[in-house]
Amino acid sequence: MAVKPRRAYNSPQRDKQTNATRRSILVAAHELFEADGFPAVTMAAIARQATISLPTVYLYFPGKAALVASLAEDVAASSDLSVEQVESEGHPVQKLRIAAGIIRRLNERSWVVTDILRAARGTDDRLSETCRLWDERHLAAVRRAIASIDDCGALSSHVTVDGAVDAFYALAGTDVYRVLVRDRGWSPDQYERWLFGLACRELLDQPGVPPMKSKGAS
Repeated sequence: MAVKPRRAYNSPQRDKQTNATRRSILVAAHELFEADGFPAVTMAAIARQATISLPTVYLYFPGKAALVASLAEDVAASSDLSVEQVESEGHPVQKLRIAAGIIRRLNERSWVVTDILRAARGTDDRLSETCRLWDERHLAAVRRAIASIDDCGALSSHVTVDGAVDAFYALAGTDVYRVLVRDRGWSPDQYERWLFGLACRELLDQPGVPPMKSKGAS
C-alpha cells in the first residue's frame, strides 16, 4: 500500500513571527556594534538587547560573523539601492544623480558593517569572505552604472570606461563618506550633492552642475 505523503505545513503567521524575530536580532546586533564596537559585543548581549533568549539567537545565527553577513546581505538586497534604477534612466546627468542618491543611502546604512569588515580583513576567514563578496558586488554595480552612461555616448573623452569605474568606485566608498560626514561634519545631503557634482564634472563631457559652495556660503 502506498503511503500518502505528508503535506508540508506553511503558516503565514509563523513565517511572519520568524521574520520578526530575525529582524529583532539583527537590529539589536547593529545597535550594539555601532555603540560598543564589534569585538566587545557578545551574543549574550545581543540576546538581552533583543529581549530574546540566547538559545533562540543561536537558532538563527551561529555567531557574530553570520550576523554581519546577514546585515550586509540585507543592505545589498534593498530594492531602493538597485543599480537598475540607473540603467533604466535615459539621461546621463540624471543617471549620475540617481547613482549619487543610491550611494548616499548605501553608505548611511552600511558604514557600521563595512567598518567591521575592513577591520577583520585578513584576521577572520568568515568575515574576510563576506568583505570580498561585498566589495565584488559593489564594484559590479558601479561597473554597470558606468557602462550605462557609456552606452549613451556621454562618458568624457578624457577617461576610459575602466578609469571611470575606478574613480567612481573610490569616490563612492565608505571611507570617503566617513571622512566627510562623520569626521568633517557634512550632512548626508551635502555629501550627495558633492558626489553628484564631482562625478558630472569628472566623468561626463557636460558639466551637469556647478562646483559645490563651501559650508559657510549661502
